Parts: sequence; C-alpha cells; structure tokens
Amino acid sequence: MSDFAHQAEVEKFALLLNLAPAQLPYLYKLKLQTLRQLREQTTAALFDADAELFGRIAASTRLLPTLIAAVIAEKALGPLLCARVAGLLPPQRAADIAKRLSSDFLADVCVNINPQQIRELIALMPIARIIDVAQTMIRRKDYIIMARFVDCLDQATMRKVIDALDDDEALLRIGFYVEEPQQLDPVIMLFPDLRLRNMLVSAIEQGAELWSEALALIHAIGAQPRQRMITLTAALEDSSLLCCIALTDQQQLWSQIRPLLKAWSDDQVERLCAAVQADQPALAPRLLQALEDALHPSPPEARIDK
Repeated sequence: MSDFAHQAEVEKFALLLNLAPAQLPYLYKLKLQTLRQLREQTTAALFDADAELFGRIAASTRLLPTLIAAVIAEKALGPLLCARVAGLLPPQRAADIAKRLSSDFLADVCVNINPQQIRELIALMPIARIIDVAQTMIRRKDYIIMARFVDCLDQATMRKVIDALDDDEALLRIGFYVEEPQQLDPVIMLFPDLRLRNMLVSAIEQGAELWSEALALIHAIGAQPRQRMITLTAALEDSSLLCCIALTDQQQLWSQIRPLLKAWSDDQVERLCAAVQADQPALAPRLLQALEDALHPSPPEARIDK
C-alpha cells in the first residue's frame, strides 16, 4: 500500500499548491509520514495566512441581506476568498448564503476550502444541493477534493449521495484519496454487492492503473469490508479473473494478490487455476507459485516478485 499511498500524498500536495506532481519530484524522496505532516502544515499555514483580513470580510458580510451577500460572493469575491471566509461565518449564516450560490460555484469553493472547518455548514445544506455539487465534481473528475469530504457526511447523507452517483469507477478513484482508509469501512458497508462488484470490474477493465489502486484499497480497509471485497472478487466471471491475473503479472503485484488467494475457498481457487491453465497457460506456473507462497510463505528472495 505504501507506494500507492505515497503517490496519493504527492498528488494531494501538488493540488494544494496548484502544481502538477511532476513539478515536485523531490517529494517522492520523503517518507510517507513526513510528506503527510508537511502537507498538513502547509495547509494550516495557507488557511491561517491573512486570517485577520478574512475575519473582517466575514464580519462585513454579516451586515448584508443574504441575497446581496450571495451575489457579492459569486460575482465579486470569487471561490478562493469565499472558501477562506466560509469557516469564519456562523454556520447557519454561511449555509443560507451557500444555498443561493450556483452548484458550479460551490464546486469551485470546495477546491479551496478546508472541509473540517465547515462540518456544521455541510450538515445544514439540503441533501439535494450536496448531491448536485457532488455530481458537478464527478464530471470535473475532482476525485482528490471529493475524498476530503468523505469524513464530513453523516451516514444518512452519504447513503443518498451514493445512491445518486452512478459512476462506480469515479467512486473507486475517490476512495483511493481518502485521508485514512479506515474512513471507508462504514462507507463500503452502505454499498450493495452489485455496486462493489461493478467497481471491481471497472478497475479490471480500466487496466493497470486502477487495478493496482483497487488492490491497495482492499488491503488498507478493515477486516470486515476487506473480506467482503475478497469474496466478491472470487465470484467474478472467468473473463474478469483472467484479466486481473494478467494485470497482476504485468505489474508484478503477486504479493498484493496473495492474501486474496489465501482467503478463497478451494473451489474458487480451482476454478481460477482451471481458467488460467485453459486460456493463459504461460501464467499458470506463476499463479501456482503465488498460491504456494500464500499458503506457505517463503523467504522474500525466493519469491517471484522480488
């Protein structure tokens, strides 16, 4: 998981600075925890900068009628200033203004805001508006931004958002960027099996990048949702399983897939081996070795993905 988590951290940091990850090559040399601490400190510094100025803007906003404040926010202040001011307003006042802003503008504000500072505001927003903003961000592929809000929605709201968003691939990508994978445990339990299965199929069909992210997520989440994902993986059609084995071999992800294979039943393993032997015989020895290593771990230097 560490390589994938490190990549996610670099991408989050790059977004914070409005840069491309390729412009920050030195970040890849930092340890994961150091990189995360640096990002959190930078976030705090950016949001604390000019706090007095933003406080004065927030104070002046309180004197205006809600409609006028909303017009000024969208037409004059812009999303960046609004993001800084939102957390300084009383939650109900901020929510009343936000309800009058367009969903496109609110999506722009979300890019620049610290969700932890507006948890009460979010709770006061109509669910229909939250869904509309989420759909806007999905269309924009703002996956990193959306991941920051996962921990800010209560279960009832989260369920309605999930039901309204039908892009399972996008939801999987959002999950990759969630701050703490454990935050996903209760969220995963809200999904019906069919939606989770569709995520797995999407990950496999999209190829190397998304399959590796899916494997990383399966290993990072808690035991109960992890077992559920493993069970659903084992129940995929032969064509999907063959594709995932091919992707695993291409990326040398055998160490990532061993725990899945170990948790499968004998019948499920036999079905996979038979399918691989029939359609991809060249991969059969490596699959058998992965199964052997899963059941009887050998020294690292003896493994096929060394």
